[in-house]
Amino acid sequence: MSSPLHTVKKDFGSKDALVDKLMPLLDRHADESEEEFKDRLMRVSNRKLLRLWSREQDLRDRFGSREALVDQIVEMSGGDADNRRKLLDKGTGQLLSIHWGLSRAARR
Repeated sequence: MSSPLHTVKKDFGSKDALVDKLMPLLDRHADESEEEFKDRLMRVSNRKLLRLWSREQDLRDRFGSREALVDQIVEMSGGDADNRRKLLDKGTGQLLSIHWGLSRAARR
């Protein structure tokens, strides 16, 4: 098993390259500049960055976009436009978890 540092260097070349690939995929604070956002991500551990990368790749591969995931959750839960707006405010990890729970409940 390789360390997160080794995985980052092997798969992306450097932490900087991984952060550059993650930046367009992640939401940043409204009052945060691009440089501040990059600085904040550079302080995050390699393990967390790899987890974020994996989660975002899973989202893109399975659903295409956050909006498509939210639409599927709303459809599965019988929600409305109000529910959709609330879901769009949640993080990607929370949305994937909600979808997983609804999928599991539907299989029972």
